[in-house]
Amino acid sequence: MFDKCVSPKKHLVATAVSFFVLGSLITLFMVRHGSPFFESYVQSAGVLIDSRSSPVCREVEHEASLNPADTCVTPSAAVQAFRKANLEGSDKGTPGHSYDLLYGPFLAPLLHKPVAILEIGVEGGKSLKLWERLFPEHVIIVGIGFGAGSEVKQQFKRKYTEKHFLYTGSQADNEFLARVKADLDGLKFDLIIDDGSHVPWHQVYTLEKLFEDSLKDGGMYIVEDIETSYWDKPGAGLYGYTLEDAGAGKHGNFVEKMKCVADTLNRGTFLDPDFHVLGNKVDMLVSHILFSQNIVILWKKDAAEWAAADIQAKHIDSYQFGGENFLDHSRTEYKKWKAEVTWEIAGMQRP
Repeated sequence: MFDKCVSPKKHLVATAVSFFVLGSLITLFMVRHGSPFFESYVQSAGVLIDSRSSPVCREVEHEASLNPADTCVTPSAAVQAFRKANLEGSDKGTPGHSYDLLYGPFLAPLLHKPVAILEIGVEGGKSLKLWERLFPEHVIIVGIGFGAGSEVKQQFKRKYTEKHFLYTGSQADNEFLARVKADLDGLKFDLIIDDGSHVPWHQVYTLEKLFEDSLKDGGMYIVEDIETSYWDKPGAGLYGYTLEDAGAGKHGNFVEKMKCVADTLNRGTFLDPDFHVLGNKVDMLVSHILFSQNIVILWKKDAAEWAAADIQAKHIDSYQFGGENFLDHSRTEYKKWKAEVTWEIAGMQRP
């Protein structure tokens, strides 16, 4: 179900406080209980209201009559759309993952946009079909499936349609990723999903390689299956890989590494403009980071908007709490902490 977005008109301010309070209570009651009178009122005022969502939306029954540019999808509707699109039964919708609930709501703003999507790890093509249905206005959907040796040489790229193709190789192979980027000729994606090997250092490595060069400003980067970061039994692994130093709080844990990205986002408040925890400072390009069950989501800054806001520089150059009354300018304890958190994830193999 899609929703037509409108901006609510300004309401007249009550001149008497008592009438304002009384009117507010009555309005709240009618919104929650679906008063026909209230619905008639807001329609006559030219305002369409659905109390379940924000921004203010009202469900529209006839999808075909909608102009995608004038529509928005509520988070709950995006979850339902995700489920309906999963006809092949991708494990993204199984109880063990439930990604429809965990990141489906964040896809809502993209569902009727001309998006470009890249997914690493394609589950026999099931998830690519899911994206094809979920994003009907997509410009391109690209998959990367695992392959090595002769597989890469023989089937580096398979083109199914003008908008759908698949590369074969390893997400931890620098030469392969460079070849993919060259073939894409500078194409950037609105959404990148890492559902590949699930090896923590692979997840960090691929993020470093793709976030800056292959994700659009304002784009979303989702890392699935972070559960492997907590597999602490010696020799544990999957897909032929053995995990190194995985477990809660350990240096083979992708989640532990991402926790430090929150510090990068706040580096201006502790007056260290160069603070970073990823190898190529790509974490400085992150605007937001979200943790949920078995996923981490990162959003990329819109460069123009963030440059205009100048958030980090304003903190560092004129931060009102940057004086000696608030921060220890000897930086002794800070330097100790920084040395402890700027570690390399276990197993990392850089070219």
